[in-house]
Formats: sequence, structure tokens, C-alpha cells
Amino acid sequence: MRRSAIVVLVVCAALAAAACARHPSSLVSPLPSLPAFAAESTSVDTIAPGLVHRSYWAARGPWAIQLLDVDRSACWSLVALKAGGQAVGRERTSELVRWYADTSGRQSLRERPPGGGINADFFTFTPAGVPIGPHVSAGRVIAGPGTRPALAFDSSGAPFIGTFTAAGFAVVGGDSFPVAAWNQRRLAGLALFDRGWGAATDSATGAIEVVVARVAASRASPGVHDSAESARAVVAVGTVAAIDTFTAGVAVPADGIVLVLGREAPAEQRRRLAAIQPGTPGRWAVRLEPFLPREAVGGFPVLLRDSVPALDLDSAGGAAFGPVRHPRTAVGIAASGRRLLLVTVDGRQHPYSDGMTLRELAEFFLELGVPTAINLDGGGSTTLVVRGPSGALRIANRPSDREGERPVANALVVVGGCR
Repeated sequence: MRRSAIVVLVVCAALAAAACARHPSSLVSPLPSLPAFAAESTSVDTIAPGLVHRSYWAARGPWAIQLLDVDRSACWSLVALKAGGQAVGRERTSELVRWYADTSGRQSLRERPPGGGINADFFTFTPAGVPIGPHVSAGRVIAGPGTRPALAFDSSGAPFIGTFTAAGFAVVGGDSFPVAAWNQRRLAGLALFDRGWGAATDSATGAIEVVVARVAASRASPGVHDSAESARAVVAVGTVAAIDTFTAGVAVPADGIVLVLGREAPAEQRRRLAAIQPGTPGRWAVRLEPFLPREAVGGFPVLLRDSVPALDLDSAGGAAFGPVRHPRTAVGIAASGRRLLLVTVDGRQHPYSDGMTLRELAEFFLELGVPTAINLDGGGSTTLVVRGPSGALRIANRPSDREGERPVANALVVVGGCR
């Protein structure tokens, strides 16, 4: 992992400690037991107060289900970890959780190691490991949103499922351009890339790339977030360092940005941007709407809202995705956001476990009394890691790839816990 990811860890550790101060476990009533799920085999293991690992095997699938039952009021929270600490990069879920465990030990959190974690968003293979949806760690946007929904957490750790958008502007030489994407590619619009993406932009045929090095910061601008707490942020000011139209990517300045206008953007917009000369002054700002979460990962699709299954469960992702049984990873929200259920369903391993359709997955949550849920990346990516009685981390499910656990883009890690 990179040094930038360590910053994420320190902030998240502070948030977990603050949560414990607000919600001492001795003052919070236990969550009610989950309703029984009809299964031939059930096991329950309490990892720590407020964190329970449940396993089910149901012959009617057959389904092998792993579940982490998280009580937020017992000081547990979810942290989004990105492989490599930047948009490009893949790592196994178990390694991301172990990395957090090893690093948190150096931060004097040995008494509160991570309780486990799951794989998170769908991702691209070229470039490798870029999430399809947003990834935000400790308020830092590593990958911006697309059109899919996300699972997000505000500064208090409260969960939110919804769609985010990137909004902003770049003014170069007095000419203003709307920003359509943040650390995500766009063929027909202007995307802004900073070091959250990585050291260099990806290759892009027919794109116009404008490198702007930051030299100063101007007055605060309303509506542009610089943290989860603030609705005002500094507008960055810089100078154009280079204009590039080659297919290879360009280096992203450590203190600046690269503006990338896709090949399908309007011809007039491309002409204006291509006419800019090095040395031209510029300024820019970008934000997420409706708010900047503290942590966020993308998912697809939303399974349930207010106990009502989504209308597109049988069509989402096409005929080979929603209505077909696959290994699945998902997160459910219950008890007004106090309870989080991290779920994996193994698949492609008959007669052990066939996987679930999206509708079967939604019905599973309903059987447990969970009103809101979102599907995450599944298939060979599906992985759930738990902390065992000895404190060692282990993979609780059986990933379906023949090669074993698959490297993924990002993970959600359960951290905190009251002492």
C-alpha cells in the first residue's frame, strides 16, 4: 500500500475513537436478534461486542451464506480501502484487511483490530482496478462517480445509498469549461484528474489533455466541499504546463490536475481547449453532490428500499446477470442505520452452493427483516474476511475462481469497537 493510504487509516482510527466516545457500549441497548433464516445448518460466532459472524447453509438453494452483523452503536464503522491508495490498482480483499490490521497495530490500536471485511465495487481490467463507481476514503475522492448508485457513510458513520454526481468548473485563460467527471474517464465531456487517480492518466485515443500545475489558492468558493464537514473550499489556481493530444497518458502533477476532454466532446469545446497555450493561467474547483461522504464505494443495483424490491432486479445488468445465479456480495441496512449486514453468497460450486439471483438476494434480506440493501461486485470477486477467536484473519467463504481469491479494486473493512 502507498503512503497516501496510511493517511486514510489515521483519520479513520480517529473517527472510530470518536464514535466510542459518543456511544459507550454500556449505555446502548443490544440490537434485537435477527429473525431466523430457514437453513439446515446455522452457526453464530461473536467476534466482539456488537460484531457477530453468522453462517448459513440452505439446501433449497443450495446456498452457503456468510454474514457479518455490525452494530454501529457499539463503535463499529466501515472504512473504504482502495488497492494501492489510488484509482488504478488491484489487491485481494484479505490483503487489504490484513494491511489495515498490520498498520493499525503501529497506530496503537492493537486492542481494536479490524473485525473483517468484504470486497466492494465492480472494476475495470484496463486500466486495472479502477472502480466503476465512486471511491472515497476519509473524505478524499480517489475515484469519482459514474451513473451507478453507491454505498456511502457521512462523518458520523451513518449509511446512505444513492447516486452521486461530480460538479465543478475549470477556467483557463478566461474561458470556462464545465467539469463532468472527477477521476473517471468521459468520452463526451471534460474530466478532471488529480493524484487521487494516480501518477499518470490512462491512454486515450483522440483526447485533448491539459496539464495545469497548481501555484496558489484563491478565496473560498460556496458550494465546493473540501471536507465532509464543510460546504466551502479553496479554489485552486495554477498555470497550464502542457497541452497533449497523443494517445499515451501524461503525468499528473503532484500539486495540480490534468483536464481530459474526450474524443466525442463537442467540436467547438475541443477547438477552444486545444487553442490554449502553455503559461496560460487557470483555476478550478470540483465537488461531489449531494454531499461529500467520509467513505464511499460503488455498487449495482439497489436491491431494496423501504422493504420494496427494486423494479429492475430481473433485468439489471442484462440477461446473464440479474436473473442468473452467481456468487454475490451485498450490504444491508436495518434498525434506522444502526445495523449493517455484510453478506456473501458462494456460487458456481454445486452441490455446495449455486449462488443467488438478484431477486433471491433481495428476498434473503427481507427474510432477515432488512429494509434496505445494495448489491456489490460478485462472481469470483466475492470474498468475506473475518477475525477468528485467536485474532487471526481468515477468509470465511469459498471464492469461486479456480486460482483462489481474486484481486479486486477495493474493500469495505469493519473497524473500531469499544474497549
